[in-house]
Amino acid sequence: MKVNIYLETDKQCQARVQRRYGYVIEAVYAGRTETREGFGNSSSTYHQCNLQALIEALSRFRSTCEICIYTRDTFVASRVLRISDLAADAFKDTKGKDIKNADEWKKVYEVINRLKLKVSSLTGEHSYSQWLQEEMIKTWKLKNCGEKDGVCAQNRIQGQ
Repeated sequence: MKVNIYLETDKQCQARVQRRYGYVIEAVYAGRTETREGFGNSSSTYHQCNLQALIEALSRFRSTCEICIYTRDTFVASRVLRISDLAADAFKDTKGKDIKNADEWKKVYEVINRLKLKVSSLTGEHSYSQWLQEEMIKTWKLKNCGEKDGVCAQNRIQGQ
């Protein structure tokens, strides 16, 4: 089975900031396209946030398949293709120190290795980019405002 994982974050700056992320898992099963999605937030760097989204998406997998990861994060997209090399080096750099985000990379590797997933990746905008961006805004507003129209009750009280 071929499965696509689409990753998106609300911010692309490299600094550690509060971010929202989302993913869509798309699989063709018995001639039908099935999708599952997930959303979250974290105080993290851009790469950490993409890795967190990928970890959550991969945690939903239960069997061997071929996956293609779509992300704007060219670093994660290229490095995931070399994850076996990273694991062979114990997630250490040439000086013997842990690579950045070693814990996250180990979690990604654990699932890929356990399920024998065949991985490919593509970078840039994808077919779910806009939808994921819109859904991240909606879920943030619902969580932080508690109202479906996204206008916080506090703003109504203050006359905004």
